[in-house]
Amino acid sequence: MTLRPMNDHVLLEPVEAQERTAGGLYLPETARDRPSEGIVRALPAGGADGIAIGDRVIYKAHAGEGIRLDRQEMRLVPLGDLLAKYVEADEIAA
Repeated sequence: MTLRPMNDHVLLEPVEAQERTAGGLYLPETARDRPSEGIVRALPAGGADGIAIGDRVIYKAHAGEGIRLDRQEMRLVPLGDLLAKYVEADEIAA
């Protein structure tokens, strides 16, 4: 099934929080941070400036609505709640 976000929303696949700390300790699910990063899976019909499908983005911690699509957790997040996009170092303008 495909989904086309409406009203300037983006469909994101949340990136799961790390299961271990830098020191190697395992974190229980209750102690992990809620994901605030995701991979863009669908854009609104008009597109979104500077964002493409497959980009990894950071969004506000409690932004959007959680949905299940094809047995997978996704989030519909307003474009205004996207904070940053990961880019290669040479893409950053000085």
